[in-house]
Amino acid sequence: MTNLFLVPTVNPRARENFERTIRQRVPLADLSGLTPASLAAARSVRGGVWAWGTKPGRNDINVRTWSAMARGDWVLFYFDGMFPFCGRVVVREHSPAVAKRLWGEDGGQTWEYLYLLDAVRQVDIPRQPLNERLDYELDSYPRGFARVNRNLGDAPGSVEQLLEELSGEGHQLRLAIEAAKAGNEMEAATALDRLGSELSMEQLRREIDAFASSEPPKSRKRLVESLERNRKLVAKLKKLYEGKCQCCGFTFMQNNGHPYCEAAHLKPMARREANIDVKDNIFILCPNHHKRLDYGGMSIEFDAVKKKLYAVIDGRRKQMENRHIGI
Repeated sequence: MTNLFLVPTVNPRARENFERTIRQRVPLADLSGLTPASLAAARSVRGGVWAWGTKPGRNDINVRTWSAMARGDWVLFYFDGMFPFCGRVVVREHSPAVAKRLWGEDGGQTWEYLYLLDAVRQVDIPRQPLNERLDYELDSYPRGFARVNRNLGDAPGSVEQLLEELSGEGHQLRLAIEAAKAGNEMEAATALDRLGSELSMEQLRREIDAFASSEPPKSRKRLVESLERNRKLVAKLKKLYEGKCQCCGFTFMQNNGHPYCEAAHLKPMARREANIDVKDNIFILCPNHHKRLDYGGMSIEFDAVKKKLYAVIDGRRKQMENRHIGI
C-alpha cells in the first residue's frame, strides 16, 4: 500500500531548508557519504533528486514515522494554509553528516533522518478539501511530521490520483481568485464552477485567506463577495436550464440528486454580438460540448436581432436553447 505523509514547513528555518533542497534539486556531490545503494537510486532519477529530512523529535516520534516510509510513498508539504508542493520518496537513509552538509544545524541538532524525492511539483492543494477526503476535521492542519492514518486505496496510483484531483481543485480556485482580483467576473465564475459544489462559501472564505494571504483583509472580503456573486449567477443559470445542455439537452443525475452540467464562456460575445453583461458570456453545456467549445470543433454565434443562439459544429449550424443571452 502506498502511504501519504504530511510535512509542515512553517517555521523560518524549515522554509529556508525548503528553498534550499525542495525548490531546487540537490547536486549529487552534496549526497556523498550516503550508501552506494542510496547514491545509485539518486543517480537513477533523471535530472536529479530533491532532499528532505527530520530531526528525531521528542521520544523519537519522528523516527518512527520516518521508518514507515518506503520507495513510492508520497509527501505533501504544508505552509501558508495549504499544501503547495508534493514529492515521491525515492530512498531514505539516516545520515547526520549529509544532513549537516545540506542544512547545517539547529540547536545542536540536524535533520539527520533524511529522504530523497523525485516528482516534486507544485500542486496548490487547498487544506479543507484534503481534510474532507481524509475524514479529518475541516479546520485541522498538520502540527508535525505524520503519516496519514487512512486507507487511501490499494490500487496502484491511488494516492497520486487523489493528489491530482485535489491539485485540480487548487488550480481552479487560484484561477477564480486571480480572475476576481483582475475584475474578470466571467473567468472567475466559470473557474469557480469547475470546483463543483463541494466547497461551501464558508470553506471558500478560509481558502481565500490561504491563497490570497498577502492581500489586506478588506481585499480578501471583496474577493469573497465577488466569488459569491459569481457562484450565485452560475447556480441561477443552471436552474434556468434545468441542468440541461443548451446545445443538446443532455444531463445526468449526480449522486447528490442534482443534474450535472457545466458553465462555459465565450469572450468574443462581450465585445461583439451580445450585451456587455457577464451572463451573456456564460453558457450551460454538457461536458462533451464544453470541451469541444474549449478545444476546437465548435463555436457559438448569436443573432442579436432574433435573439437566437447557434452552435456551429464541424461547419454545421444548429440552434441552441436560449433563455438568457441578450434577453
